[in-house]
Amino acid sequence: MTERYDSAAARHYAAYRPPLHRVILERVLRPGEFFQTGLDIGCGTGYSAVALTRYCGRVLGLDPSAAMLAAAPRHPGITYLHGSGDALGQLPVPAVEVVTFAGSLFYAKSGELRKELGRVCAPGATILVYDFEVFLDAAMAEAGVDQPAPTGDYDHQANLSGWAEFAVEVSGAERIQLAVSGNEMAHLLLADSNRYDAFLKRFPNRDPFEPLAGILNARGGAIPLPVGLYFTRYRVLGK
Repeated sequence: MTERYDSAAARHYAAYRPPLHRVILERVLRPGEFFQTGLDIGCGTGYSAVALTRYCGRVLGLDPSAAMLAAAPRHPGITYLHGSGDALGQLPVPAVEVVTFAGSLFYAKSGELRKELGRVCAPGATILVYDFEVFLDAAMAEAGVDQPAPTGDYDHQANLSGWAEFAVEVSGAERIQLAVSGNEMAHLLLADSNRYDAFLKRFPNRDPFEPLAGILNARGGAIPLPVGLYFTRYRVLGK
């Protein structure tokens, strides 16, 4: 990840993200369920960590991007740590009761992560792997820009299959629709390096946010935002 992308993405991620972390956690965690210590691996600008505080006395938010962590909101229930999931020795607690991967497992999954999870998770700990796919083609077309072709082989449904020490308790996928403002949609569109570059070409020599938001707001009313949700809850075995 380049530093230019790091800072641009962090700015727009911090400006607006739909409340999808809360929506998904409500599907995989039971009412009244509470954990003393939670660990959010790949917390980015903190939205997933903040959502997890509703269920934890304390949350540790871990991310390899210093720029993302710098944009994360300060919260009394969250301690942010700079690092990756395959090096959890820096955790200031002996064990955690719930671990979340919010759109980060695809990048974090490794043999070393597997060993580290086995080491830091408390007996019977919960692991939540979830992601969401925001469909932005219609908004891109409305702004007069083609959706860039996907790069890489990113998988929104990456999971812990094949790791026998983690047993599936709940798993699901569904599609929902939200409604957002023009400004919110502009932040969503610009929080990606390929789309950001496409809008720089559409609006050369200026920050693309203002002209893009202007086009989207001119339509009047809320803009529909279709989203795909993917989630799996695991229990750690053998503890």
